[in-house]
Amino acid sequence: MEEKQTQPLPTIEAEGQRVVRSFRLRRMILPFALGITAVGFLFYYQFDLEQFRSIEWTGRAFAWIGLAFLILVVRHLFYTLRLRTITGDVFSWRKCLELVVLWEFSAALTPTSKGGPFVMLFVLTKEKLAAGRTAAAVLYTMVLDSGFFVVTLPILLLLYGPPMLYPGMKSYSDVGLASGTFFVTYGLMLTYWSFIVFLLLIKPRYAKKALGALASLPFLKKWSARLHLLGEEFALAAEEIHRRDWRYHLKVVVGTVGAWTSKFIMINCLIIAIMPSTPVDGATQAFIYARMVAMFIIMAFSPTPGGAGLAEVALVGFISDYVPAGIGLVVALLWRGMAYYGYLLLGAVVVPAWVAANMRMPKRGA
Repeated sequence: MEEKQTQPLPTIEAEGQRVVRSFRLRRMILPFALGITAVGFLFYYQFDLEQFRSIEWTGRAFAWIGLAFLILVVRHLFYTLRLRTITGDVFSWRKCLELVVLWEFSAALTPTSKGGPFVMLFVLTKEKLAAGRTAAAVLYTMVLDSGFFVVTLPILLLLYGPPMLYPGMKSYSDVGLASGTFFVTYGLMLTYWSFIVFLLLIKPRYAKKALGALASLPFLKKWSARLHLLGEEFALAAEEIHRRDWRYHLKVVVGTVGAWTSKFIMINCLIIAIMPSTPVDGATQAFIYARMVAMFIIMAFSPTPGGAGLAEVALVGFISDYVPAGIGLVVALLWRGMAYYGYLLLGAVVVPAWVAANMRMPKRGA
């Protein structure tokens, strides 16, 4: 069945200049500055030279670091599988690899509390993807990514209880910064996810009305155009998603679970590399994995671009019962160097070429 082609909405095109500005390489200065500040803070207050000298930089350590990098590559491939599936296989594998870099780069330059759906709406529109598939690619991935945490967290908490949330936590009544932030953030994520699922998968016909009503509120006037646009996108995405078979949904779910699982297991490998005494048994590694899921919940609405600065400091605290704080900085540097700053540097190569190739193309009818 040939997909109905819909002319890209003018409000998406209106986002163009803002998106291009968001891709400017000088915006990398802030994430790097925040990261350097966090590293400086950890180095000054926590770094222990004697503990650092005790790290065994053997072939075994480098093998685990290499495995962590390999898992990062696997994560990218899972995202590529998901993007190619969710866009209807209209892009080549190579193109999807490139688009995932753009997606990760834009996320790295955007506060996680804001997100960047309009960036990818614009990018996929410029790639001449049909409007329905563009909307589905962005909105369905939002449902899947949030849903991974919404579904996984209760299961993990049932298995591991309060110690999973933060080292030394004995009960849910320990309302410290970590536990308090966790429950507030999870509540916000659950609300946000439920809202999107309801409008996208359960009652899509209400999406335009609900978002239109929000756009009419005086205090949301600034975002009125975007809310109306989202209403249109929800309608297009819902039509695209509901006509797909179970194989489509299975592949995008596998891509999502594989990508997030890879992201957390990568940290497991780095902990083992720096602390060879860490048990490699399944129970210990599963608990560390659960702890990382909790950490990402707490960081879900970070005010800094890509969690820059905050993520480095948070990781050192969350793994302090496995890696002494004096050398936790080393794990944080390896992790962020590969999984975050690596994408910034890769994006610095890919983004200018994409902008040059797509921003000057003459418009064609869809």
